[in-house]
Amino acid sequence: MKQEDIDELTHLIGGSNHLAARLARERELETLVETAIVVSSRLEVPELLREIAKQMTTLLDAHMCVISEYDPSTRTVSVQAEYDDLGNRTVDTMTYTLSQFPMARKAIEDHESVTVNVSDLHADAAEVAIMRRDADKCLLILPMIHQGQAIGLLEVLDHQRERRFSRQEMRLANALAGQAAVAMHNAKLFAQLKRSDQDVLALRHAIEAIAAGHATLLSQASPTAVLQAAADLAAQALDAVSCVAGCNGVSAGATGASGGGGAGAPGAASGAGATQTDTAFVIVSTAPCGESRLALTLTLSRAAGEGQAELLGLIAAMAAGALAGLPAG
Repeated sequence: MKQEDIDELTHLIGGSNHLAARLARERELETLVETAIVVSSRLEVPELLREIAKQMTTLLDAHMCVISEYDPSTRTVSVQAEYDDLGNRTVDTMTYTLSQFPMARKAIEDHESVTVNVSDLHADAAEVAIMRRDADKCLLILPMIHQGQAIGLLEVLDHQRERRFSRQEMRLANALAGQAAVAMHNAKLFAQLKRSDQDVLALRHAIEAIAAGHATLLSQASPTAVLQAAADLAAQALDAVSCVAGCNGVSAGATGASGGGGAGAPGAASGAGATQTDTAFVIVSTAPCGESRLALTLTLSRAAGEGQAELLGLIAAMAAGALAGLPAG
């Protein structure tokens, strides 16, 4: 422990007893350990964000905590959650570039905490304007650093008073920001692994459904029936909102059982055209069918997952084969 930290703690407790200061430091370390245990035990991102905000507002006796992610590729900061000191979440989807807010840029680029008081004449005008709009008196911006890289920001707001945070408060706040960075990284890894397991299971079920549906396609007696069976199979096997099958001016449509997101994690579809509408995602797969092409248009409630476009292409090829096998006439 640095001598200036001991001196500060001694001053804060109103005496010159270094033993008391060291005891205060021990309580500070106990706080950090307890906080680390609580934060690191949260692996679900929503619960983690709520806990980080709770710990930070309690630690600094503040009224609001805003948690944001930083994307270095676009140099943008995206608000992930905003909680008040009572644990109530405020809807905030703000995304901004570092060039818009110099104080945030300083925290991200220099890995330094920044304090902004609303009456500070030298503070960033854009930041102060937002503070005045929201009736905030003080803002503390803390970078979340993981493995030497800034991954986001913690912004702690006090609605009632302008503040000059003590060295002890800043030590605790920066330590919690570091713990939050590690916990958020771990929570993301956990979510990816969990999603991966779900993807594998969903893909396996989809393949089983498609294999079982092959016989149904071959058993149909007319082009319309084949297209209807193909649309039904795609919508059900890929857990889609709907599917439309069409070939040579004939079409058929089907609605999925659950309208879910389909097999796989969100991501760009491969092997087929992918389009995002205002409320859904669409992938299209085609297969040669005589002198024409058979098309399957699948509508999903979220982005197509890994392998999903390829499975849609397989169904299209199966349906085209079934059409080719129909008796002429």
